[in-house]
Amino acid sequence: MSAIAGLIVVPIAYLVLVVTLLAKKTATGVGVSVLFCALAVGSAYWSITQSRSSTAAIGLIFLPFYGALGGFLGLAFGRWRSSPEHTHSVAAFLGLAGAVLLVAFNVREGTKTNAKNSVRDEQQTAHSGEIARDRALIAAGLGANENRQRVYLDSSIRARMKDRAFLIAALENDSISPVILDSLANSNDFGIALQAVRNPSTDRATLRRVYLTHTNPDYFLQALAGHSNTPPEIIREIYTKPRTITGLDGWFARNPATPRDVLEKISTTTTSTWAISQLLQNPVLDCPLLDQAARNLSAMRSDSASQVVTQLEEVRPTVCTK
Repeated sequence: MSAIAGLIVVPIAYLVLVVTLLAKKTATGVGVSVLFCALAVGSAYWSITQSRSSTAAIGLIFLPFYGALGGFLGLAFGRWRSSPEHTHSVAAFLGLAGAVLLVAFNVREGTKTNAKNSVRDEQQTAHSGEIARDRALIAAGLGANENRQRVYLDSSIRARMKDRAFLIAALENDSISPVILDSLANSNDFGIALQAVRNPSTDRATLRRVYLTHTNPDYFLQALAGHSNTPPEIIREIYTKPRTITGLDGWFARNPATPRDVLEKISTTTTSTWAISQLLQNPVLDCPLLDQAARNLSAMRSDSASQVVTQLEEVRPTVCTK
């Protein structure tokens, strides 16, 4: 609680001090102070924005504190740099050193983040290249084994279980046995596990196990919501339970395995035009669902809503046959 109070009190104290000095017309050093305040805020903001983390924006709440700290240090230097008193001269030097170090620290952290991003980008480019090469290799192998594609792909995966690039490329194909997919869905590598869950050949038992026993089931909610083999009771539970993942309505709406009651709720309550658009592509769509979606859509006011209305009217003659 004291740390949070500091984030508020320090900037306010700095602002009050600067306003007071200006009001009393004793503004010596205020210009230098404001300069270092701006440099501290600017360098901190730049450093924060170099991060690609989804939580990086939290750092923005510290900007007023960084600015106030830089401002106080700059004010010490600006007011006491010409003072004949030794203690004031020392304080001025320490203030300048502290302000410069604060800005330098922010710049260094931002530069380090940029360097890490560059390394990660290079690694990702190399990894993507490996996946592309393995994808071509697998396609050639499947073509050469037209009547035994599952045997070929299963044996290839077993031989390269530690080759991440190959597994990612292989999991794009549905010629994989459910047993292999079940094993890969249990991988400690979340990327591989997610690809296995997404595979259309993954069976109900595997999807149920991932949802019920995985340490981080939220990571797989989108894939489970859209998979045609996800058990209806699991889909219903994901839909009705509070969740941290947003935007799932469209994945439920497009899935033919989604229970009727869930589709009805989506058609009548969703605020997503994309979800209605996906519902219109669901093979289980019938005239009552379409009419409910049309009434819901009529209450929406957006360019995307008008586009979905056009889509709906194009579908209607096929769905609502007399």
